[in-house]
Amino acid sequence: MSFLGGAECSTAGNPLTQFTKHVQDDKSLQRDRLVGRGPGGMQEGMRSRGMMGGQDQMMDEFAQQPGQIPGAAPQPFAMEHLRRELDQFQTTPPRTGSPGWAAEFDAGEHARMEAAFAGPKGPMMNNGSGFTPAEFARFQQQSRVGMPQTAGSVPSAQSPMLGGYQRPMGMGAGYMGMGGMGMMQPMVGPMGMQQPAEAMTQDKGKGRMVELDDENWEAQFAEMETVDNRTLDDEANEAVEAELNDLDRSVPFTGPGQDHDYGAFESVWERIQAETALSRKLAEGETEFNIEENLHTGDMDEWEGFDTLNTRFRNPQLGDYMFEEDNVFRNVTNPFEEGVKIMREGGNLSLAALAFEAAVQKDPQHVQAWTMLGSAQAQNEKELPAIRALEQGLKIDPNNLDALMGLAVSYTNEGYDSTAYRTLEHWLSAKYPQIIDPKDVSSDADLGFTDRQLLHDRVTDLFIQAAQLSPSGEQMDPDVQVGLGVLFYCAEEYDKAVDCFSAALASTESGTSNQQEQLHLLWNRLGATLANSGRSEEAIEAYEQALNINPNFVRARYNLGVSCINIGCFPEAAQHLLGALSMHRVVEQEGRERAREIVGGGDGGIDDEQLERMLNVSQNQSTNLFDTLRRVMATVTGAQLIARTLRDLGVTVIFGIVGIPVVEIAEEAINLGIRFVAFRNEQACSYAASVYGYMTGRPGVCLVVGGPGVLHALAGIGNASANNFPLLILAGSAETTAITKGAFQELDAISLLTPHSKLAVRASSLDFIPGAVKNAYRTCWYGRPGPTFVDLPADIIQGTSSSGYRLPEPATLAVPTPPKAGGDPALILKAAQLLRTARSPLLILGKGAAYARAEPGINRLVNQTQIPFLPTPMGKGVVPDSHPLNASSARSAALKNADVVLILGARLNWILHYGESPKWSPKAKIIQVDISAEEIGRNAGTAELGIFGDIGLVVDQLLASLSNWKYAPANHDGFPSLLAASAKKNEDKAQKAALLVTPPNTPLTYQRAYHIIKTTLNSLTPFEEGNIVYVSEGANTMDISRSIFPLNHPRQRLDAGTYATMGVGMGYIVAAHEAYNAIPASASAKPKKIVAFEGDSAFGFSAMEIETLARYRIPALIYVINNSGIYHGDTKTEDAWRTLQDQTMSNDTKSDQGKKGLRSTSLLYETRYELLATMCGGKAFFVRNEQELEAATREGFQSDTVTVVNVIVEPGIGKKIGFAWQGETKGEAKL
Repeated sequence: MSFLGGAECSTAGNPLTQFTKHVQDDKSLQRDRLVGRGPGGMQEGMRSRGMMGGQDQMMDEFAQQPGQIPGAAPQPFAMEHLRRELDQFQTTPPRTGSPGWAAEFDAGEHARMEAAFAGPKGPMMNNGSGFTPAEFARFQQQSRVGMPQTAGSVPSAQSPMLGGYQRPMGMGAGYMGMGGMGMMQPMVGPMGMQQPAEAMTQDKGKGRMVELDDENWEAQFAEMETVDNRTLDDEANEAVEAELNDLDRSVPFTGPGQDHDYGAFESVWERIQAETALSRKLAEGETEFNIEENLHTGDMDEWEGFDTLNTRFRNPQLGDYMFEEDNVFRNVTNPFEEGVKIMREGGNLSLAALAFEAAVQKDPQHVQAWTMLGSAQAQNEKELPAIRALEQGLKIDPNNLDALMGLAVSYTNEGYDSTAYRTLEHWLSAKYPQIIDPKDVSSDADLGFTDRQLLHDRVTDLFIQAAQLSPSGEQMDPDVQVGLGVLFYCAEEYDKAVDCFSAALASTESGTSNQQEQLHLLWNRLGATLANSGRSEEAIEAYEQALNINPNFVRARYNLGVSCINIGCFPEAAQHLLGALSMHRVVEQEGRERAREIVGGGDGGIDDEQLERMLNVSQNQSTNLFDTLRRVMATVTGAQLIARTLRDLGVTVIFGIVGIPVVEIAEEAINLGIRFVAFRNEQACSYAASVYGYMTGRPGVCLVVGGPGVLHALAGIGNASANNFPLLILAGSAETTAITKGAFQELDAISLLTPHSKLAVRASSLDFIPGAVKNAYRTCWYGRPGPTFVDLPADIIQGTSSSGYRLPEPATLAVPTPPKAGGDPALILKAAQLLRTARSPLLILGKGAAYARAEPGINRLVNQTQIPFLPTPMGKGVVPDSHPLNASSARSAALKNADVVLILGARLNWILHYGESPKWSPKAKIIQVDISAEEIGRNAGTAELGIFGDIGLVVDQLLASLSNWKYAPANHDGFPSLLAASAKKNEDKAQKAALLVTPPNTPLTYQRAYHIIKTTLNSLTPFEEGNIVYVSEGANTMDISRSIFPLNHPRQRLDAGTYATMGVGMGYIVAAHEAYNAIPASASAKPKKIVAFEGDSAFGFSAMEIETLARYRIPALIYVINNSGIYHGDTKTEDAWRTLQDQTMSNDTKSDQGKKGLRSTSLLYETRYELLATMCGGKAFFVRNEQELEAATREGFQSDTVTVVNVIVEPGIGKKIGFAWQGETKGEAKL
């Protein structure tokens, strides 16, 4: 079985899955460039000099070298490391082998390979034979004529690509950390040979990959003898030239505000897919390409002594700068001034680079021209040419501060961190020799990883000393701050780097980095740092600042595109990247007209063909923009499509628990800025999502795995259905091809949930996803709210769209707020007449009125008509409980004596005794107002008096119809007086119980415990301000607390509700925090404290979610009302309880008198539930008396972490089971 699946399928339970999340992530866009990329895969040689063992030892040691054999399949667009290796490889000159080697070579192998290498072009991999040193020495003598793409010579001692036992020709891709030939487009190698990884043959017009055996290799090599090397070079160069032209034509730019035509992008993309498939094949170690079988290592030891470099962090060797052959500025008198003018005016950077190229060709010692050339290329998103130019400038003037700082940034962008540190150290020694003497600058010696870190720390300390030389505040040296920023950036201490770049921007001290023509660079560096710290939105603002200063700043435009990708704005990202690509085309109108002016003096004496040739950039191409654009245009996965659909629907938080295959959806949602709250159980997260919909008025979204996850979430689905909460459940399931085969966690969820939801649908394809999710979202919200369900098969989640797939426009997915219907005017009039003639009218306010946000109109109705009102438990606060017309304390009298009852958003179910006698007057006329027509006339309701419509609109209509009418009882002892008398009687009784002081060594009563909590909380925050949200569950706990804690604001009491679901408490706490505190309504909004009253039995259903509260820093105050039983406990003392326990264990429970053994309602005696909070880093209190309860309440309310107060209350032995106002009295003796 796979260790990534099976029973431990969730990432929380499977360490291997957690590990693969890190090693398989594609982080190619996360660095966003300084923008930076990951370090290159060319930082060490193939093996050390002492590597003299056999093949097994060599392979073991080789596999341990970082960057050699990938730990996961390569990502489609993470090609930058490979491109850099190829760049360096192509610029490395031939080397001369040791003269004493020839006699040591195997004669047979030498003869066979010598004959083979005389042939024409052929693949770089064979099935056994290697490339021996003698052949390499012979190979070095071949001509390099006809290679304009190859840079000038490089000192051989410094090349990191040929260190150790490297085989530039024979190793190919697999043995060089995927950095050999043949991995991307056909490349021209060091000897001008085209070197594909696999030969291509034609079959019915389509190229096929054919693996070559030894015989085929021999034939291919033999064929090479007939081809002239110069012809091969020419053909290879023509192929590369055609490839570049093809890429250039693939993305034409039509101009601002116009649609972008992607042209031949499809064909380019198809080639990239083929190359990526090959890369993945090699990296995944398929049997037909096994490294040990396909790479001959028999002669490895014979390479000992050939320029072996045991180095990891050596300076990059990129060769000399490569000039364009035809340059429009070649005959210009002062091209340097032209380039400076273009840069100063914010002109085309490609054109400026051509000007500076011409300047240094006229005067190779013009250090400022080299520096400006490097700056122009770096800003133009061409890092390698920039490095070459800046390095050349430093050869002329080693202490040029501008070149040193620019080079340090470029090294950082290309991943040469240790070289960047040495460059910054050199910069500091040149500007601040009092900090570090130039003689003490670190040498270019080999560095290991530990040395690299020590170098970073040393240079950082030196820069901090330099920063301390300047006064604090605006007078600090901005250039020092930039250097510090780069150092902190390399260490991924992004907050510190942000501070440094911000300080450089704010500094008034004159420096290079904060000159007017340099400010756009500072803004870009700030933006890149913000982006890499996960603050893409702030980064976009910084990039826009840079582009306001210099609209032609290609790098900032590239970065802007990357940040748009990171926040999921793909159309905008494509627009920015296409704009940047257009700036690389100096033949755009701006560059064309400027060139005509320069070359022809404005007389138009040069034709378009000449101009095209002179403006063509063939040497210093950058693939980075193309690679990133391909990422934007790439296919999307089902997980990405689901996450984007939710984002476009306005979803800001998802409640869930992940596992195979839905973890990918959660991760994509997080990447898009959607908050994902991960629970410990599907019941709790489904409860949270459902009540979140009630509190916010928008659907709550829950994500679970298939099978067992769906079954657990069924509890939340039932709760949402019974309470009419808008809930969208998304669940994974087995692959569509495995249905009915007994697949992993297979469940026919659609059949199961259709009767229990408003809509249950399965996504059958990627194209189906946006519409299915949108319809489910809309359906759960519109009409009578309730649950909907979308089943997402694994192959749909993990599948990818076709290359031509177009993402839906966000506007097409937006779902507006549900339309509101007003009441029938005739019924409105009839209801108003009934209220006018009523002797004992009553309003009942349900949670539907709270959900409808109808409190403004209802308050006007109560105040204008003076009709008494009765709120249901979750309808409390729609009208303040402190209102004098609140009939809650006279509930029974109100229901029994009312003759006309207007019900707003409540149902005639068990909570309201179905509207039937004896709880209700049999003569009562009931007017139901409900959003659902099917509710009208239910149970004791009267269909002809019901009003279908939005409660807020209906109340406004009633107010208009009632005009200024006010209820006035016929006599002074009428209905209001009856209610007042009943209320006083009940309140006095409750007050007496609350004020009854608990005797010593006696458990607290429910009423006394709640009274202490209430008075303490009110002293900390007046209840009128509404700073507390109450959650309650458990029969006695919920029933008693609802009348003790008053509410003056709606939607701030959450309880088990219509479904009387135990276990909702922890999920409700999380939902309340997300609704009220995660994103405050305004900057001045005061966070609300979540206070929960949990019966000890109810708490047990979801107690482990205490860890969830601690993980998300939700400072809830939770009271566990502990009577050691369900409904009631069994004994008053622990000894008596232990006796019952012993009886149960010995099965001694039969008795003719009294009770023996633990009853069915028993729980462990005085369980220490509060220790769960201690375990998770929260606060815990075990409370037995009034003083301890008050102290715990005060400390817990002010705590910034989760707090559990375990309150021991009377066991309630002998009390009947049931709600006090719901129980029956049948069979009882009467006085």
